[in-house]
Amino acid sequence: MKHKPASPLRIFSGAGITLFLLLKPVLAEGAPAQDLASHPPAPQQQATVQSPRLAPHRAVYELTLGDTGAGSNVTDIRGQLVYDFQGSACQGYTLNTRLVTEVFDRDGKPQLNDIRTESWEDGEGKRFRFSTSQYSNSKLTESTKGTAHRAAHNQDTIIVDLEKPKRSSLTLNGKIFFPAQHSTTALKAALAGQNRLQADVYDGSEKGAKVYETTTIIGAPLELSANAELPAIKNAKLLDSVPSWPVVMSYYDQAPKKDGLPTYEISFRMYSNGVSRKLRLDYGTFSLDGELSSIEFFEQKPCP
Repeated sequence: MKHKPASPLRIFSGAGITLFLLLKPVLAEGAPAQDLASHPPAPQQQATVQSPRLAPHRAVYELTLGDTGAGSNVTDIRGQLVYDFQGSACQGYTLNTRLVTEVFDRDGKPQLNDIRTESWEDGEGKRFRFSTSQYSNSKLTESTKGTAHRAAHNQDTIIVDLEKPKRSSLTLNGKIFFPAQHSTTALKAALAGQNRLQADVYDGSEKGAKVYETTTIIGAPLELSANAELPAIKNAKLLDSVPSWPVVMSYYDQAPKKDGLPTYEISFRMYSNGVSRKLRLDYGTFSLDGELSSIEFFEQKPCP
């Protein structure tokens, strides 16, 4: 698959999704079922479709280079993502991550990248704040910080206030999801037996000015015994009784598509509690694998 070149981008929630979006600044040089995500769920819809409970956890992913093509300038990548997810539908969701990678080009020259992010989103998908700092060879190269909220008079209008890289405001219109909202909607679709989800997503990308069109293809539920095929990791046995699905998410620029191909694509195993494993990130000229190396679960207080 041939993709458009990557450009700097910040992260958003969902371990597999987060990993892919975090890596973009580092690496830059079936028949449709009922569509659950044609628009963000209204309160009455949320009452009829049970929301998944995202498990608070801290996960570490090891990154390795997968396939490479003739047009790739990357010869090796070594990296690690630390992913810390906390909160609940009533408290809101907090995500802190740190991604450190060493990328080697054709000349064997390494580049050390360090990307640190913080974000929070309320459980109803009405408010979102985000902050990202990117370092290259220990030098700060870019900072993005801002907030976004839905207008009280129209849930299809999002007002974004940016503090960094410079103070500015913008208005987004349409059926747009925030990150955790998109993740929970994908899980709802899977639990409802749906195999396709289409949604526009805003996560503060491209210095806070980017909205992506996404298509998610959800495979048939995996047998619980499939976990036995994965590497043994402390605490990972807690996932043995959790339903999971193979998922492919494709991201498209909103600009007119000449070739109809996604900007990038990610596949992973999605568990019903929000944990991800077996990541594969396809950039067209090369791909990356992300393997869970450790995980720790935290207690979650039930909502009133």
